[in-house]
Amino acid sequence: MQIMVLIALAVIVLYTGAMIYWSREIPTSISSTVFQLSERGRWVFTAVMFLAVFLLMPPLMEKVADASRPVVFFMIAGIGFVGAAPLVAKDRNTVHYVSAAIAGIASQLLVALNQPLLLLTWFLYIGYTLVAKDVSRNLLFAEVMCMLNVFAYCLFF
Repeated sequence: MQIMVLIALAVIVLYTGAMIYWSREIPTSISSTVFQLSERGRWVFTAVMFLAVFLLMPPLMEKVADASRPVVFFMIAGIGFVGAAPLVAKDRNTVHYVSAAIAGIASQLLVALNQPLLLLTWFLYIGYTLVAKDVSRNLLFAEVMCMLNVFAYCLFF
């Protein structure tokens, strides 16, 4: 099961890295990279999100306590809608933002219910926010913190 988690992590890292290389700048969020793609190429973002969640779902369902399995569903559904939203909208839309918020909150609730000490990593984010001169990338780093916590839970606990 850990190999599935590592593949999911690799898919997201490779996609994000490719988008940074292609655009020559760090995006404001992972989701914002979809708008750097042509309309015909936006399926790549959707494929990355779907592949990541389909690879993460079995290990998460196996690891989490029974009571927190519905939270896995909300996280997976949120990421799925984040991935699908660009295919049905020309520009950023409410479904995308609401789904992203649900996925982020559910991911951290899942971590809190199963391995609450991982939430201490948010102090890194707080520290960054306090000392950063340019906070335009705060959303990106919040997304990264959410993903790191979930991946760390899957791999190490």
